[in-house]
Amino acid sequence: MKFRPSILFIASILSYTHAVAQELPQGYFRVPMEGEMALSATFGELRMNHFHGGIDMRTGGVTGKPVYAAADGYVARVSVSPWGGGKILYIKHPNGYTSVYMHLDGFCGEIAKRVLEEQYSQQSYSISKEFPAGLLKVKKGQQVAVSGNTGGSGGPHLHFELRRATASDQHTGARTFNPLHAGLPYRDGIKPTLRGIRIYPVGGQPFALGKENTASVGSPFYLGIYATDAAEGSTAKNGVDRIEVSVDGTLAFAYTTEAYGLDSTRVVNALIDYRHYRRTGEAYLLTRALPGAEGEWIAVRQGDGIFRFAAGTEHRIEVRAYDVADNCTKRSFTVRCTGTSTPPRAATEIDYTRPYRLERQTFSIDMPPHCLYADERLQTTVEADTAYRSAVLTVEPTLNDIPPHRSFTLSLRSRGNRDAERLVLVRLDGKRTSAYPTRHEGAWHSAEVRDFGRFALLADTEAPKIRPLNFTDGGKLKTNTLRIKISDNLSGIETYNCYLNGQWILAEYDGKSATLTIAAGKLRAGQNRLRVEVVDGVGNSTDVTFLIRN
Repeated sequence: MKFRPSILFIASILSYTHAVAQELPQGYFRVPMEGEMALSATFGELRMNHFHGGIDMRTGGVTGKPVYAAADGYVARVSVSPWGGGKILYIKHPNGYTSVYMHLDGFCGEIAKRVLEEQYSQQSYSISKEFPAGLLKVKKGQQVAVSGNTGGSGGPHLHFELRRATASDQHTGARTFNPLHAGLPYRDGIKPTLRGIRIYPVGGQPFALGKENTASVGSPFYLGIYATDAAEGSTAKNGVDRIEVSVDGTLAFAYTTEAYGLDSTRVVNALIDYRHYRRTGEAYLLTRALPGAEGEWIAVRQGDGIFRFAAGTEHRIEVRAYDVADNCTKRSFTVRCTGTSTPPRAATEIDYTRPYRLERQTFSIDMPPHCLYADERLQTTVEADTAYRSAVLTVEPTLNDIPPHRSFTLSLRSRGNRDAERLVLVRLDGKRTSAYPTRHEGAWHSAEVRDFGRFALLADTEAPKIRPLNFTDGGKLKTNTLRIKISDNLSGIETYNCYLNGQWILAEYDGKSATLTIAAGKLRAGQNRLRVEVVDGVGNSTDVTFLIRN
């Protein structure tokens, strides 16, 4: 039986154009840094739990490079956090777009002044401040910040985004767009690399295509494609711009990285072979669809993305990977269909479009609608373990090994009431323990989780630790900054405050190194008293005062 697209499918092919690229204003934005643009990550890269929402510009492994406004506009918002994007600047432009600059080391001029004022007003390093239109105007090419390595950054770089404002969110916008489609000058004369193609028989074991150009497979099946891109001066394994799959000369699947909604980023887990990615770091994009994972990143898909061919037929499949410069790498192969089967329909207990509740003597699970990507059946097991303050609960999906799209409420019943307010619901992952903010109601302890796995209750009775790194208590200051390590064994740092000679002082917190940094410029001559107070997630606190001579 020949592969015959439907009339509706043909219409979708005819409409497959770069509509988003045409929507972006060409030449309106400038590159926000000096020199030729080299990238360490491209837009839409397939990562665990998220698409990459912008482009990462290399800064030569150092911080402090000038960052310039991509176009005229005004500062709409500034966010500072030890996590995520770190220090972030949002500039709103007259054309409705917002340019976003992340992992900054600091801000410039009046912006820096306003941020510092807000931090002292709130007595907090972490802030999110919105500014009225026109208060902090900027011109295209004006320096607004310096590049850094703050937040969750894995090394010095500038993360740059273009977002489109909507009526419901006038500052940050609801969609993010590929900046390279806005005409930014980017030299890319290197073709993408097709690193692997895998065939997934439905109900069977997946296998790699290898170097051969013919594969025998029973029908139905779907494909997984792993492709990366490189460019002059850029990282060798950046993401590609789009992937296409044709069957017998007809386009059957097309994935594009032009734009996506910011609230959809976690859907990436349902688009890739998630289990393989966790094990190898290789992001195989799957042609098959789950009903709760549809979105604008799939420009064309035939049906559910599963190929169903008649037994004894052969079909020619071509996979194409493109970069933003339209450099293309192709691979063709023939599939021989050895037979057809109808895999038994798996029994499900969860309709993913409806709320779901499971209650037992020692635990309960409450899922909102669309928490999952498809109908599912959960497997739960309960083990007794005296190392924990509850039974150990394992929650696993049996049909799709993919984490939830949304958080669900997990509740565990504790053994006894000792230290009830200091019990923390944790996820056990090998030797690693991850704690969740936990609510308490009698013997029940609840948290919002966004994972499957093994869960239990632990008591956090240990106070946070505070340790000076580059000075000694009672010693003479020999540096222009004070660095202090703060750590907690389980529930994590909830708040911290530093006071110099009785006055609150700003301490920058780097979540990656769990380090506070305080500028020494406010120390007075002679002896100073620096008080550091740290509270963890369940209220354990440590309060230490250091004497420092200046």
